[in-house]
Amino acid sequence: MSASHQPPPLAADEPAYRFGPLLMLPGVSRKHVWTLFFISFFGIAMMNTVGILQAYLFNEILRIPPNEQGALTGTLLVTQELVVILLVGLAGAISDRLGRPPVFAVGFSLLAIGYCLYPLASGDLGMLTLELVFFRLFIASGVACINVMLSSVANDYPVDANRAKMIAAVFVCNGLGIGTLPRFIGGLPQSFIEMGMDPVLAGRMTYWCVAGICVFLALVLLWGLKPGPPVRTTEREPLLATLRVGLNAARMPRVALGYAAAFVSRADLAVVSQFLTLWLVREGMAQGLTVAQATLKATTFYVVIQLFALPWAVIFGIVLDRIDRLVGLAIGMSVAFVGYASLGVLDNPIGNGMYIAAAFVGAGEMAANISATSLIGKEAPERGRGAVLGLFSLFGAVGIMVVGLVGGWLFDNWKPVGPFLYMAASNATLFLLALLTIFLTRKSPAAA
Repeated sequence: MSASHQPPPLAADEPAYRFGPLLMLPGVSRKHVWTLFFISFFGIAMMNTVGILQAYLFNEILRIPPNEQGALTGTLLVTQELVVILLVGLAGAISDRLGRPPVFAVGFSLLAIGYCLYPLASGDLGMLTLELVFFRLFIASGVACINVMLSSVANDYPVDANRAKMIAAVFVCNGLGIGTLPRFIGGLPQSFIEMGMDPVLAGRMTYWCVAGICVFLALVLLWGLKPGPPVRTTEREPLLATLRVGLNAARMPRVALGYAAAFVSRADLAVVSQFLTLWLVREGMAQGLTVAQATLKATTFYVVIQLFALPWAVIFGIVLDRIDRLVGLAIGMSVAFVGYASLGVLDNPIGNGMYIAAAFVGAGEMAANISATSLIGKEAPERGRGAVLGLFSLFGAVGIMVVGLVGGWLFDNWKPVGPFLYMAASNATLFLLALLTIFLTRKSPAAA
């Protein structure tokens, strides 16, 4: 049974805060909203730093053999995703009772602990793996808390009619952060080296600077976000009940395709964050760059991907509102296929051609994710909608773990571009499934 509480009506002496077209609920002030936007700018970028700096960690600080780096990346990614699956529900439930700021702050604090410990791992490969997995537990726990809190606070603050616009505004802040901060963070090791530090200390100082930023963000949100538990909360259904309802809905072809789209589209994002810098740093080292120089070059291309993803989100979002969502999914997966396949034909992955390929990858990963989310949002039935969306997220998590394991094996045993060619094949397969579903359901009324 839902335990939903509606906010009290506006009091005469309590005007609602309005930010442009966004009207907030009573009690939500200018400080609360701007703090959320500020934290949103940093949040995703801070979580993605573990992948951005991983190549520097493996090659310069820990000196992990190149043919072991892919498997270790996959192991760490699977570890993180399992922890996130286990903790997201708990983090949300605790925040419903204690309020969002404490759980949010704990998330950034856990990130800070993980980033402090990560570059201190030592020993042989077996010991390094155990230590990194243990340290990754802190980062993963922080990621779980931050992910839940970002979406929860964005939903808590606006009136119902403006909730989608508020989420879009937070998404824009996320995108601006992802499109700018990685270049700054990726350039820190080279900057420290130029100041006279040895490469190992430069890498450690970079991690510790990121940890310091996380601590600062925890303090800012404790000061600036609205304290206390949220006004409106919803009781969560048991996991098994959610799975049962969600699986029953998969009898509908479009919902089943939506689950498959989650599996592929979430992996699209993970393969870029975990394997791109690992691959490009190796290529840079092979061409005579230092690890720090190669990391700076790799993060430049990572930023290009994100900068093209952000405007494509707006463009493709408008397109999806005007066409059948299945057609939109087919288009999204075809764009993603072109992006990832283009990486496999580059003669020089850190040359000028990479800028063009990176632009296609950015557009492709965003097109795949928006079209998948749009499809399941349209096709999920009203009864059991939460269960369907929950299972959609679960399939996405499984997709991330699979690309970690398969991509890691391909990286070590085939070639470093292998994880991206795996994603090209996955997106092409989903494109064909979308066409098949369009053909099979063509006599059914299809809502755009």
